[in-house]
Amino acid sequence: MVAGELVERFAARYPRLYHMAESGSWRSIWERGLLSTTALLDLFEVNGLTRREIESEWRPTSVAIRHPIQGSAVVRDQWPMPPEHLASGLEGIRPQQWYEFLNGKAFLWLSEDRLKRMLNAVPYRQHSHDVLTLDTRSFVGEYIEQIAVCPINSGFAMPMFGKVTKRSFESFQTIERRAATRGLGGLAELTVAYAAPEAWRFVESVESWRGKRRLETIWRRSD
Repeated sequence: MVAGELVERFAARYPRLYHMAESGSWRSIWERGLLSTTALLDLFEVNGLTRREIESEWRPTSVAIRHPIQGSAVVRDQWPMPPEHLASGLEGIRPQQWYEFLNGKAFLWLSEDRLKRMLNAVPYRQHSHDVLTLDTRSFVGEYIEQIAVCPINSGFAMPMFGKVTKRSFESFQTIERRAATRGLGGLAELTVAYAAPEAWRFVESVESWRGKRRLETIWRRSD
């Protein structure tokens, strides 16, 4: 399939992408783009034991990092992915490998419903967040070589009805492979490997949300 046709099909099904960020993150995203945890740690020159604890181990709470030039940033927690639950759902890999794998990606939701579930999750519902809405067609057209999609919430490994959803590296596929093997329906996440430095070009609006409540518009594209 021609890449342009594939992007059009994908965008017709998922016209908007959504990214949930810490309150006050929009300026950093405008300047640096959407960064994976790995890219952020590289930028902030975090190494050694601190890096290993953030990138290769479970983060039950968010972690603040600082740099003399870059300033400060927050690495979001992975509270619903404790290793004891995660291990029971992984196929052929260890929790450390999964943490490192996910930390190498920047994540966007493919539906507003998925976004709202995250915003209303217990650890986040009492806090404000910057929510970015992006145009799918232009964003995917720019980053398609780095993009993979996933049908599950890859960062949620708590048991549901006594079972943990199975997951592996193969849970993520290119849009082309997914379209050819399973079709484009039923997807939850879109990820970009490492970073999307020009992400600001495709942002349509930035809003402040708390739980399921929209508080204010921070920025909106005027053209």
